[in-house]
Amino acid sequence: MKNLIINIYKTLFFFDFAIVAAYLIPKLKTGRDSLNALLSEAVFLATALVFTFIFIKFVEKGRLRVFNRRNKLRHYCCGLLVGILPIAVTAVPLFIFKGLSFNGVNINSFSDVLIWIAAVFCNAAATELLLRGYLWKLYRCYYPLPAVCAVITVLFISMNIDIFSGGVIYTANLLLGNLALCFLAEYTHSLLAPITAHFFYNAVSSLILGSFTVSKDYPYIINTVYSGNKLFSGGDAKLEGSIIMLAANIALCLYLSLIHISEPTRPY
Repeated sequence: MKNLIINIYKTLFFFDFAIVAAYLIPKLKTGRDSLNALLSEAVFLATALVFTFIFIKFVEKGRLRVFNRRNKLRHYCCGLLVGILPIAVTAVPLFIFKGLSFNGVNINSFSDVLIWIAAVFCNAAATELLLRGYLWKLYRCYYPLPAVCAVITVLFISMNIDIFSGGVIYTANLLLGNLALCFLAEYTHSLLAPITAHFFYNAVSSLILGSFTVSKDYPYIINTVYSGNKLFSGGDAKLEGSIIMLAANIALCLYLSLIHISEPTRPY
């Protein structure tokens, strides 16, 4: 019980203070929306890195390691697959059966595209540092995987209150996506894998296909039209509202959980 209370205090100070600090730090403003977004997300990432360093170095006295330097290529590939597969499994059939079509390009400046991609990366990296970085390692030292996944899911919801605004399937897909990243972090013992998965998912779904919204001020590169049966095309929720993605996410989570069960337990 004592460890639980201490860990709750650590969570409140690390998670809440990092988000508040990132919000309160003044951001530079430029004449380009893309640069403004990148500067804001860079501050978010820098804040997450600073808080992670402080808690690892001074609170935990270096006993926890957030970054795993081994098998980087393997972790990157795992993250790439987990990030892309749910989108591909959903978008390709929709495109083939006319549920998804493309109607021109929305961003004409290549430099803006690169800046928006960098902003998406900073957002994904900062989010993963807060959810599956220090706190993940901290809780896994004391508690079983289901309990840790539950804690991280509560924190994920607190960062994304609007996930309940897109319907049951939309909410289920985002929660399952978060769960898949938890299983990925557990399987790889690496922060690189969930960062990679989170980045590629947001870059493709949000920036390219205009489906999931990272933030209200983020544009999309391709004008996409979702039509047909809303159960399959997702309706207003687009890819994340599709039952096809729901099936893909369920299958992905089951697969990753089975891998975890079959793998020998490694100490944290």
